[in-house]
Amino acid sequence: MSRMLTGGTIALAGLLLAGSCLAQEARTPSDRIASERVRPGLITVHATAHRRLPSTVADASVSIEVHGRDLRGTATQLGRQAQTLLVFLRTQNAERLRTEGTSFEPEIQEIRNQPDRIKGYTGRIIVSFRTVPDQLSLVLAGCLDNGATALGQFGSSPREDEVDAARREMVAEATGAAMAQAQAVAGSAGQKIAGIELAEVDPVPGTLPLPAAAEFRADRMARPAPPPPPVPPIASVAGDSDLSVTVVMLLRVAPPE
Repeated sequence: MSRMLTGGTIALAGLLLAGSCLAQEARTPSDRIASERVRPGLITVHATAHRRLPSTVADASVSIEVHGRDLRGTATQLGRQAQTLLVFLRTQNAERLRTEGTSFEPEIQEIRNQPDRIKGYTGRIIVSFRTVPDQLSLVLAGCLDNGATALGQFGSSPREDEVDAARREMVAEATGAAMAQAQAVAGSAGQKIAGIELAEVDPVPGTLPLPAAAEFRADRMARPAPPPPPVPPIASVAGDSDLSVTVVMLLRVAPPE
């Protein structure tokens, strides 16, 4: 009976050992890598700082679309309306004036049993600018009265220098909070902070997405005689922008001396 028990014990031990080996071989590479990354004497902490900054500038874009029978006439009309729009924006002290996206496309007419023919041209141009949030609605309405035929995207945000200054403050605040966490963890474990292995600052997220404006079109060529009534101001609210910075730190700990 004693020999049988001993033999059974040995066999059971062999099965357990074999099962343990199989279990280790069955571990996925990611599991093994994760276990290898666990290093004694290190702690990881992170902290996030937040700021709400008032929106002090408003960026917007408007576009001009014209139609003409020939390319020269289309270009002349597009240039005339663009000049009128730029003069108006300069009188409004608009900043960062920029024209872009100028294009001319033929308008094709399909004729049955005959080759397609060009019946005219469409000319387009986009003008972007920056103003102050309080004047945005008035400026956008004025753009439609001074050559623009459509509004693109517009919205308000803090100035870049204001964001940079806030970011520096948030980095310092988040770093101090992360260090305080690390010291609390180390002290609770009877350790002390021995050094910093890694400190990483997340990129500052952008301000809230600029709200896309609804598109307003005015077919100026279809209204030759009397000028249309002035466009009423379009209501807009600047609001605040939420910024955040996260600091992640990997620190060494050691027993107190």
